[in-house]
Amino acid sequence: MNLSKHMLIVVGARPQFIKAAALHRALKDAGGWRSTWLHSGQHHDEALSGQFFHELGLPQPDVRLAPNATSRELRLGDMMGGIRSAIDAHRPAWVVVFGDTDSTLAGAWAATARQVPLIHIEAGLRSQDWRMPEEVNRVLTDRMSSVLVCPTYAAVDHLRREAIVDNSVDGEGPSVLKPWVLKTGDIMHDNAVHFKAQFDIVKARSGRVLMTMHRPGNVDDPDLLWSWVEAIGAWLKSQDLRAVWPIHPRTKKCLQSSSQPWWDRLESLGMDAAPPMGYVELLKAVHEAPLVLTDSGGVQKEAYSLGRRCIVLRDCTEWTEQVEEGQSVLCPAPRSLKDSADRLLGHGPFTPGSLYGNGHAATELMVKLNLMLKGLDG
Repeated sequence: MNLSKHMLIVVGARPQFIKAAALHRALKDAGGWRSTWLHSGQHHDEALSGQFFHELGLPQPDVRLAPNATSRELRLGDMMGGIRSAIDAHRPAWVVVFGDTDSTLAGAWAATARQVPLIHIEAGLRSQDWRMPEEVNRVLTDRMSSVLVCPTYAAVDHLRREAIVDNSVDGEGPSVLKPWVLKTGDIMHDNAVHFKAQFDIVKARSGRVLMTMHRPGNVDDPDLLWSWVEAIGAWLKSQDLRAVWPIHPRTKKCLQSSSQPWWDRLESLGMDAAPPMGYVELLKAVHEAPLVLTDSGGVQKEAYSLGRRCIVLRDCTEWTEQVEEGQSVLCPAPRSLKDSADRLLGHGPFTPGSLYGNGHAATELMVKLNLMLKGLDG
């Protein structure tokens, strides 16, 4: 097994750019590592892709794919093939994937096809909802991984229940049959800690409610989407609040397909529609929000890191510990929104604990990898 310090890092969607930024900073300090960056093309929109590279200081991709956008199946196949070709051309010792998107699964499949050890950052998460493509992606990716980097002890326990246990003390290189399972903390939390120092503490919780919605189960059916919008609007009015809503392209498409004059209607309901935000801009909106409403696991986690309570517009979440700690509340249907939001708003700010580590998870990962590789060489 070739265990040199050369990574092929696969990114393709907003959460991956954010996580990759923390890894990029840690790689520069770790010494001796070389990285090849591949953009899968999953998010080709400049608002969802290019701006994150600029503001997070990521290197421009060495490889940029242009997958078929007409269907998920064709796009996934194109990404798989493109990543496999990149592995053949650049011959990395490791392939690194993040999270649970289609880019994650495509990178996992390509690494497995070329028998290159796969590092899965954010391994072990489970929502137990197999209706979600993300759940399928994360479970399959974990099964193909040689190094599983877990953000929490709950994630380690999920893997253990699936008979995926740590073999890093055996003195052998990692493999699918004998993987390394490493608990490091969460590298997305690293970034929130890194950037929040620049926000004005006086403005904390003094601004607009932040809302985001993009999951197909919420936004692909116009009737359901408008039910959410009306319920949130009624609650905002009852609390004399306004919300800022950076609208995802998928959500915007559904709003535009309805017969309602959607922009004016949102304004009348107390919602300030906005284009997709850059990462730091969105973190600032979380910092200033008295409450966060979202169906995004990433935004839910950013709310935790910044000490804001969060209504999760879903009936399940992969970040179950936040619900257990009382920072987040699941809201499966519009009719449940008002009671949940009133209750959580009344609880006030949330003080984050050590659930996701101390803000140095990426550095801890690189230290562990260096020590393990040194042990193998010795």
